Amino acid sequence: MLRTRHRASAMLIALLTLAGLNQLSSTLQAAPPKGFTSIFNGKDLTGWKGLVGNPKTRAAMSAEELASAQKEADEVMRAHWKVEDGVLVFDGKGKSLCTDKDYGDFELYVDWKILEGGDSGIYLRGSPQVQIWDTEHEPYFRHGAENGSGSLWNNKKHQRFPLVKADKPVGEWNTMYIRMVGEQVTIKLNDQLVADNVVMENLWERNLPIYRNGQIELQNHGNTLYFRELYVREIPGSEANEILQAQEKNKGFEKIFNGKDLTGWKGAVDSYEVVDGKLICKEGAIGSLYTEKEYSDFVATSEFKLPPAGNNGFILRYAGEGQPHIAGLELQILDSEDPKYAKLDPRQYHGSVYGLVPAHRGYLRPTGEWNFQKVTMRGSNIIVELNGTTILNADLSQVKESKDGEVPAGAKRKSGHFGLAAHRDPVEFRNLAIRELPGEPAVPPSRDIAISPTDGPIKIFNGRNLEGMYTWIRGSDYADPKKIFTVKDGMIHISGDGYGGLITNESYRDYHLILEFKWGKKTWGNRVDRTRDSGLLVHCWGPDGGLSNTWMASIEAQIIEGGVGDILVLSGSDPVTGQAYPVSLTAEITKDRDGEKVWKKGGERTTLSRGRINWYGRDVDWVDKIDFRGKDDVESPFGEWTRMEVIADGGHLLYKVNGVVVNEGFEAKPDFGKLLLQTEQAEMFVRRYELWPIGKAPKDKLKQ
Repeated sequence: MLRTRHRASAMLIALLTLAGLNQLSSTLQAAPPKGFTSIFNGKDLTGWKGLVGNPKTRAAMSAEELASAQKEADEVMRAHWKVEDGVLVFDGKGKSLCTDKDYGDFELYVDWKILEGGDSGIYLRGSPQVQIWDTEHEPYFRHGAENGSGSLWNNKKHQRFPLVKADKPVGEWNTMYIRMVGEQVTIKLNDQLVADNVVMENLWERNLPIYRNGQIELQNHGNTLYFRELYVREIPGSEANEILQAQEKNKGFEKIFNGKDLTGWKGAVDSYEVVDGKLICKEGAIGSLYTEKEYSDFVATSEFKLPPAGNNGFILRYAGEGQPHIAGLELQILDSEDPKYAKLDPRQYHGSVYGLVPAHRGYLRPTGEWNFQKVTMRGSNIIVELNGTTILNADLSQVKESKDGEVPAGAKRKSGHFGLAAHRDPVEFRNLAIRELPGEPAVPPSRDIAISPTDGPIKIFNGRNLEGMYTWIRGSDYADPKKIFTVKDGMIHISGDGYGGLITNESYRDYHLILEFKWGKKTWGNRVDRTRDSGLLVHCWGPDGGLSNTWMASIEAQIIEGGVGDILVLSGSDPVTGQAYPVSLTAEITKDRDGEKVWKKGGERTTLSRGRINWYGRDVDWVDKIDFRGKDDVESPFGEWTRMEVIADGGHLLYKVNGVVVNEGFEAKPDFGKLLLQTEQAEMFVRRYELWPIGKAPKDKLKQ
């Protein structure tokens, strides 16, 4: 009996001890991942401070003003941020919480939790923001919350919404990973990629790139928030260069410096030497070293290292003789912050097209470290990216004067040699490579990446919001400032005020698509008295804006008064590099009275890489005039609903309008892709937009 009591007591003590350890472990921070540092100790607010203004306003403060404002901000912070059971808790009042340290390139892990109606975000380098919100809260739908957290919500020109919706239900912990190199941000939410090297724009100063350094902030947005497990790893310059270099891998670059000798180069070969795989300008040497080969449009990448006050330059489209900035273009390579250069013309600092266009300053690594630079030249356009940040983007044809007067004739050259301009300083170069543009046509990825409906429908439009889609509008890119695409009364309302599209996040293949639409009354701009026009683009691929900087390379199911069901084959190209994104389709056709191609079953098989195939009954007397209706049109009259169906079975496309087969194509390339619903200056409503498995689509009657 005694032995039993002792055993029971020992078990009780062990259980109590285990319970205590479990309780203790719930309040302790987990160990940081390898190489990371915890920036929240789980106990107090050490390492954090209150928010003062923004990067622009803080920079304008004197040291005394900043110190005074910081003291006041810290008092506000301590009143509303606290630590409970190892968790950072914000009570919904006060201001954001900020690290007391600034960060440049870094990786960040953070766990966060919000409550119903929650809205927050993470500021990077003091700038908004990686968005966090309740993605089911309907009042936020007008802002795009349905697309999920993890977006760079303040972007306009670059991707704004996440690739996928990866949020856990409100009240549960989410884990977010953020990597920032230069201006490029990669984000994973709950192990799903939601942003892939997306440029973060500078909200505070839209004319500037994002700041090189800045604090990390946990945003106040007037509701209770929870954060834990905050870990940061600063990325050294050498690693950042490797990341940037890896992004260019397998893109068709050719090495122009072999790391051993000056094979392939001519000009001032005696001004340079090769040491340990590096091309180094000899101290005191001058002259232009340039490639034997000439280049027109290209992307060039390289690493360079500057000594104190170092000066050199990339030579672009050089004639082969004369001063490089006169007989071509010289792109400055310069230790811009050395006091020696304090009074230069802005068009002489690093990254500038010498004498013509100034570059943004402040993005060089410290003297003696390697920098990574990428230069894109296409036509008269030049883009310079330094250490992952775009420091110059200019159209040289718009430059009217140089710092010395007239623009040199060499600035207008269409091709020439690529080279280096020695200016007596031992500047070092390595990993020099060039990719000629536009290069070989792009090749579609495997169709395995595309989704196909299986048992039931995939509802592209869920009847509530625009979840799973994003906009691209000519002139505003990823922003939709006019609210062209909205949801009202269970319908997508397309105001028509502009050109662009509503695009699916996902790619699709092998489906029976049903789209029900009707026209509204409003028309706009130069189409105010023209036929109402829109369209559904299928098998979209390549860059957004890859067709007239407005749509995507695709095959269109045309929606236009009198022409619903026409096929348009729309090959595209990259707006920056000019690389072709080909599209093709084979169809059986005849020709009408005016020589236009018209679908005819059993007709002559013709393969198109661009152009239109009219639906079989399109009126030969069609005119581009509002309210046009042909004698054989099968779409519904104005104001009534029309059903368009696209059956995509491998490379076979079949179009139906109100149940009538109106067009057909074969051997579509590509045979999968995103879907894009157009806006072309005519108001339109969409109530049904869904994909069914082939052979399983419902045959319900169209209801008006």
